[in-house]
Amino acid sequence: PKSGLTFKVGSPGPFKVVGMESRLVQVFQNLITNAFSFSPDGGQIGVEIRRDGAWIVATVEDEGPGIPAGGLAKIFDRFYSERPEGERFGTHSGLGLSISRQIVEAHSGHIRAENRTGTSGAVTGARFVVTIPTA
Repeated sequence: PKSGLTFKVGSPGPFKVVGMESRLVQVFQNLITNAFSFSPDGGQIGVEIRRDGAWIVATVEDEGPGIPAGGLAKIFDRFYSERPEGERFGTHSGLGLSISRQIVEAHSGHIRAENRTGTSGAVTGARFVVTIPTA
């Protein structure tokens, strides 16, 4: 079990989007669950939602190990899974991010993954950005 995680949420909302609420909730459950899984004890998970013109941009960040360079291109592929360090078996089926991409694209949106980097250029975690049109 994780201990001492900080969960930080920022949003000047509320915002309106057109879509299936249960499916959009599923996207953020997947992203936040992954952030929780990969964050170290005492780490921080950040969620920020903002408006950018006709788009809502939601970002989920963690302070985990980031995504391996070879994994960025296939992170949304079905059955692709990176395991948290030290975990040989677990509940990571490799479907959550693939399903999330399908849901976001069905809502005329986009999702991308990238590594966060610190001032030294070292990877300081992963960042997932979801962009969907406003209502």
